[in-house]
Amino acid sequence: MALDTWTLVETEFTEEHLARSESLFSIGNGYVGFRGFPCDREPAQHSGVFINGFYELSPIHYGEDAYGFARYNQTMLDLPDCRFLWIEIDGQRISVADEAVQSYRKELDFRNGLLTQKITWRSQDDILVDICWESFISMAKRHLGALHLTITASAPIDIALYSSIAMPVPRAMSALDPRVGTVLTKPSLACVGNGYSSEGEQQLPSFHASFKTVESGLHLSCGAVHKITVPVHIERFTHSPQDMPGLHFTHHGSSLELFKCFYYHTSGRPGEQLPLNQVSENRIDACALDWDQLLGEQCSCFEDFWAHADVQIVGDEKLQQALRLNLFQLYQSTGADGMSSLAAKGLTGSGYEGHYFWDTEIYGMPFFNHTQAKTARALIAYRISTLDYARERARQMSQKGALFPWRTINGLEASAYFPAGTAQYHINADIAYSIFQYLEVSGDDTILAEGAADILLETARLFYDLGFFNPAKDGLFCINEVTGPDEYSALVDNNTYTNIMVKHHFEGVVALFGRLKRDQIELYTTLERRLHIAEEELENFAEAARLMYIPFDGQRGINPQDDYFLNKEPWDTDKRGELFHPLLLNYHPLVIYRHRLLKQADTVLAMLLQHHRFPWYLRRRNFFFYEPLTTGDSSLSACIQGIQAFDAGEVSMGIDYIRQTALMDIDDLHRNTKDGLHTAAMAGSWMAMVYGIAGYRMHEAVPTFCPQMPEDWHKLAFHLTFGKIMLTVTIDSEYTTYVTKGGELTIGHRSDRFAVGEKPVRLSTKPHCKAVIFDLDGVVTSTDGYHYRAWKRLSDEQGWKFDETVNQKLRGISRRQSLQVILDHNGVALDDAEMDRLTTVKNDWYRQSLQELTPSDILDGIRELLVAIKQRGLQTAIASASRNAPFILDRLDLTDSFDVIVPAPNVVCGKPDPEVFARAADMLGVFPEECCAIEDAPAGIEAIRAAKMRSIGVGSAINPDCCSVHVPDTSHLMVDLLVF
Repeated sequence: MALDTWTLVETEFTEEHLARSESLFSIGNGYVGFRGFPCDREPAQHSGVFINGFYELSPIHYGEDAYGFARYNQTMLDLPDCRFLWIEIDGQRISVADEAVQSYRKELDFRNGLLTQKITWRSQDDILVDICWESFISMAKRHLGALHLTITASAPIDIALYSSIAMPVPRAMSALDPRVGTVLTKPSLACVGNGYSSEGEQQLPSFHASFKTVESGLHLSCGAVHKITVPVHIERFTHSPQDMPGLHFTHHGSSLELFKCFYYHTSGRPGEQLPLNQVSENRIDACALDWDQLLGEQCSCFEDFWAHADVQIVGDEKLQQALRLNLFQLYQSTGADGMSSLAAKGLTGSGYEGHYFWDTEIYGMPFFNHTQAKTARALIAYRISTLDYARERARQMSQKGALFPWRTINGLEASAYFPAGTAQYHINADIAYSIFQYLEVSGDDTILAEGAADILLETARLFYDLGFFNPAKDGLFCINEVTGPDEYSALVDNNTYTNIMVKHHFEGVVALFGRLKRDQIELYTTLERRLHIAEEELENFAEAARLMYIPFDGQRGINPQDDYFLNKEPWDTDKRGELFHPLLLNYHPLVIYRHRLLKQADTVLAMLLQHHRFPWYLRRRNFFFYEPLTTGDSSLSACIQGIQAFDAGEVSMGIDYIRQTALMDIDDLHRNTKDGLHTAAMAGSWMAMVYGIAGYRMHEAVPTFCPQMPEDWHKLAFHLTFGKIMLTVTIDSEYTTYVTKGGELTIGHRSDRFAVGEKPVRLSTKPHCKAVIFDLDGVVTSTDGYHYRAWKRLSDEQGWKFDETVNQKLRGISRRQSLQVILDHNGVALDDAEMDRLTTVKNDWYRQSLQELTPSDILDGIRELLVAIKQRGLQTAIASASRNAPFILDRLDLTDSFDVIVPAPNVVCGKPDPEVFARAADMLGVFPEECCAIEDAPAGIEAIRAAKMRSIGVGSAINPDCCSVHVPDTSHLMVDLLVF
C-alpha cells in the first residue's frame, strides 16, 4: 500500500519509543506548542507545553569567574496544560496503554495540523467503546487551541470526563549533555489566581488560572471553555498539586461529543506589553467559536502555507513524507509575532533550553525568505527588539557597535562556555546575511526604517572595531580570537567563514547605504541622523572589505579553516584508537581542539553562502579536503555537505547526505529526537532540495538553477517567492520547467538567462554543450619531442636518468610537476630556489626550439575542427599546463581561433586537478558541465571528468574506458563527437 506522505501514523503503542513519538507528533503554531502526548498525560515521558519566548531565569554558577561572563541562564518553561482531560468509563480510567485497548491509531495530518488519537476499548462487560481525540493549535488565532472528543459505545455506558489544568511534572536531571535542556531545581511558576466562570449566551462552563514566573517576572494566563452535545451533570473539583480548577462531566448513554477550546496569553516577552486584563476578552471570543469554524480557519492557513512551501518528490515516498513533516514542524515552531524566534528544538522539546541560535538566520531564514516573507520579517523584528541588549553586550566586551548573543531567549547572552559561545562573533554576520537576503528576495525596504538598518550598521561597527589591519599580514584586515561554526576548533585567528561573512557584511552595508542615499534620500537622511552615519565610516568598511584577509594555502590549493588549522595533528587511530561519537560527550575539549577534526561544515558552509567568492574548482578542492575531517556530530552539517557534494558533481554522496538530513528525526538518526526535533536540520532538508538538487543560487541578483536529478527520482517541484512573484520550478530527468504567478521574473538556467512569466518555459535538465576546451600539446600540435629533448639535456647535465618511459609520465602536467617526477625517479631532493632555476633553464631551451614551429605543425584535422565548432556557435578555449601556450599558438597562427587561453601561471593545482579546465569555463562564462574537453594524457582525462565535462581522449595513451569518446588520433575528431 502506498505511503500517505501527508501524514505521520503510529498504529502500535510502545513504551520504548514514547519520548520520540511525543517529539514527532508535536503540534503548535509558533506561539504555543504541545508535545504529542495523550490528553490525559499518561503515559508520557515529557508532557511538555511551551510558549515561544516564555522563560525563567537562573544564575549561572562558575567555579572560576571572570569579567564579562554571562550571568543568567534562560530556560523555556514547561507550562500548565489546559487541554488536560481524562476519561472514565463504567468507573474505569481509560489509558491508551491499557490491555483492554483493542486497536490504536495516532495520526498527525500535515495538511491541517490536526493530531488525532483513536482507540477501541473493550469494557469488562464486553462493550466496545470507540474514543477519538482530535487536537490542534490554531494558526488563525494564535492564543487558542482546540480539543474535540467523541465517544461511541456499542451499548449505554457511564461516561465521566474530568477536565482541568495540569501543572508541569518535575523531571529528573539528565546526564551531562549540553544538547539537553537544564532542569530547574526549584518551582518557577507561582499561581496568582484561578477560578470558574460561565461564558457567553450559552453560559458555557469554563475555568482559568494566572501565573507569574518567580525570577523573570513574566505573566501567563490560561484557561478553557467547554461545549458538549448531550445533557450532562457538571461538578467542580480541584486538581492537585496546586488545586487547579476542574470540571467533572457525567453522562449515561452510548455517545458523547465534547469541544474544549483552551487559550494562553502572556505578557513580558521581548517587546510584549499586552495587559493581562485583555485575556478575559479573548476567553469570550473563544466561546463564540465552534470546532468546525476553528478547523476551517486552520485548514485555510495551512492551505496557504503549503501553496508556497510544499516540495514535491516523486520517486522516494519516505523522503517525501519526512520532508513534509520537517516543513510542517518548522512552520509550527517558528515565532511570527516579532517577539520570539525559532529555537533549536522549536516547540517540540526542551533541548538546548529553548534557546535561539544562529540556526534561525542561516538555516531557517532561507526557507522563510523564499516562502513566508511575513514570518521572515517577524524573525528580523525579534532581533530588532533585542538590539539594545546587543549594544550593551558590545560595551561589556570592550567593543563598539552591537554584539548579538550566541544563545538567548530574551536577548541577553546565556552561553556559559565562551569559547564555543560568545567567541562565535560570526552571529553578527549571520544575522546581517539573513537581512540582506530578505531585502534581496522580498524587495521590502520598509523594515530598514524599523530597525534593520540599525542592526546592519551596528554589527558592522563591531566587526570593524574587532579587527585590525595587520602589518604581519601585509596590512590585510584580520579578525583574531574567534570561533567559527565548527565548535571543535575554538578561539582561532582568521576563521575563513567569519572573515568571508564579515567581508560580505561590510560590502553589503556600504552598498545599501549608497543605494539609499541615491534612491531613497528621505530614508537615508532619517537613518543618518539616528545612527550618526559618516562617509568616512563607510569608506573604512569598504577598505576593510577590500583588504580582508582570507586564509589560503598555495601548496594544497585550499582555504584553511583558520591560521592554525593545518598545523593541527590529524587524528591517529593507531595512537588514540577509533573516534567515539559525538566527540563532545567522549573527549575533553582540549583533546578535540588540538586535532584536525570538524564538528560540522565551516569553510564548506562559507562556500555555499558566499559561492561567488570561491571559483568552482576551489569549492571542489575545499570540499574534498574537509570531507574526511568532518565528523558530522552536529545535526547542522549533513545538509551543507550534501549541497556541496552536488556542487562538486558527487550526486550519489549528495543524496546520501540529503537523506541523513531529511530523515534525521523521523528515523532518529542522532538518537536524541526524544529531546525535541532538530529544526535547523529540518530547514536544511528544504535547503538540500532547493540549493542541492535544483542547484539554486543568486548570481548577480538573478535566481539561477543548475539541476541534477537523482537517478531513481521522477520529479522534484517547489516554489520560491520573489517579492510578489511566485516562481514554480519542476524538474524531471529530461526537462526543467519554470513558470511564474504574479509577474515576470528573469532567471538563469545554468549559463542561460531569460524571462519567465505565466507561460511555462521548458529547458533540458541535463546540460548542453556550449564550449569546447582543448589541451595544447598532443591535441592542437605536438611539441612532445621538444619537451623530451629539453628534459633529456637537463637530466644529462645533472647526471639523472631520463628516458621515454619517464617522459610519458610528464604528459599533461606542469613544468614544476614534471621536474618533480624526474627528481622522484632519481631519488633527488632540491629546494624551491633550485627547482625554479632548473625549470627556467629547461624552458629557455624549450622556447628556443619552438622557433621552428609553423602552421604546418598543426595536427591533422584540428584546423577543420575549429572551423566546424565555430559554425555551430560554440566557444573554444585552450587549457594547457604550458606557460608557452600563447607563444605556441602565435607560431601556429591559431591565436584568433580560440576565445580564451587560460593563463598557466595562475593555475594553482595542475592536472589531474580540474582547475585549468574549470578556469576555462569561467573565462567563457559557462558552467563546467556545459563544456567538452579534448586531451591526450591520462592526467588530463582525469581532470576533465572531475570537472563534470564530456571527455574526449586522443591517442594510445588514453584508456578508451576512461573517457566519453576515444579516437586514435586528431584526424578522427568530428564536431558531432563533441556536442551533447
